[in-house]
Amino acid sequence: MADSDWARYFLPAIEYLLRGVDLYQYVYTVNPPWMYVLLAPIGWLPQQAALWAGAIMPVVALVYASWKVRKPYLIALVGISFPFIELCVYGNLDWMVMLGALHMNNALSPFLLTVKPQAGALAVFAQLGKMRGQSWKAYVRLFAPFVLISIPLLLLYPGFFQYASSFNTRLAEVQHFSLFPYTLPLVPPLVWLAYRRRDPLYGVLASLCLSPYFLFYSLVPSLFFIGKHSWKWGLAANLLTWVIFALVLLGVITIRF
Repeated sequence: MADSDWARYFLPAIEYLLRGVDLYQYVYTVNPPWMYVLLAPIGWLPQQAALWAGAIMPVVALVYASWKVRKPYLIALVGISFPFIELCVYGNLDWMVMLGALHMNNALSPFLLTVKPQAGALAVFAQLGKMRGQSWKAYVRLFAPFVLISIPLLLLYPGFFQYASSFNTRLAEVQHFSLFPYTLPLVPPLVWLAYRRRDPLYGVLASLCLSPYFLFYSLVPSLFFIGKHSWKWGLAANLLTWVIFALVLLGVITIRF
């Protein structure tokens, strides 16, 4: 855990936040400040517990999400996929996007979906589809908290924009799994399906297709919702992740995890 993303980046950023220091001055992160506000309670845990939280939280999130949709088989179907194991090892945060797509009627959802936009931000179109015909008050209840909180946080932490603007440098330096721009033609039909069928699965898939950069563990929200639709497709997706893993080990795919 000492070399994980959680230990090297996220946990120190949480600690700076709690100390009232601009975390973007000391930690490289392209994640928005509200992510660290949501995770701030972790910084009050004993050091060892806070360190292990990075690996434990994805597991807790998966168990909870599987219980929420009443499909416990998803714990195994997603949990033994390579992207989920990698997510736990690195202590990354795509599980937050999964929860955001799961709780589409909750005002917390926009905050969670934008923690890692490449993993599922376009799932918001599924929510917009569910809200068809509702009054403007419903839109205010869902999105006003995000607007009222995110804007002051972005003004308070302008360093976020500096790191976001340097994203092209990281894009050129780090190997990743995006097939952008070849996946762009898939985005409009997937967004339309998300809106029309009110289904976050198509939104999370559209997010991956639109993103010029994502790592393997960002597939976790997609794997969850594929398995939620069909255990057979979920099993196929799980096995495919291990095929990709094997091809990387064999050097057929020249990407490092």
